[in-house]
Amino acid sequence: MRDDPCGPTPGSAGKHDAITCQKLILDCLLDYESGAMPDQDRRQLERHLEACPPCGQFLTSYRATGKTLQMLKPCDVPPALASAVVAFVRSRSRKP
Repeated sequence: MRDDPCGPTPGSAGKHDAITCQKLILDCLLDYESGAMPDQDRRQLERHLEACPPCGQFLTSYRATGKTLQMLKPCDVPPALASAVVAFVRSRSRKP
């Protein structure tokens, strides 16, 4: 991770960059949630999440969505749909 990849956080000097925050979340979220993110990067992202309400809210929403999806029974989701969703998420999470 770069030095605060989202730029200044709300309340600090400068303007908060929501587009950069969205990119950060999409680039880092799978590694963060799976535990694959290195400790130093994890701590840096956690500091950002604490200081950036939009990113913190996005993480909360992401987790709630995951919990909702986990409540579905495997037989409720057609295998082709499950494969398409996994492929889509993986394509969005690939780092350039």
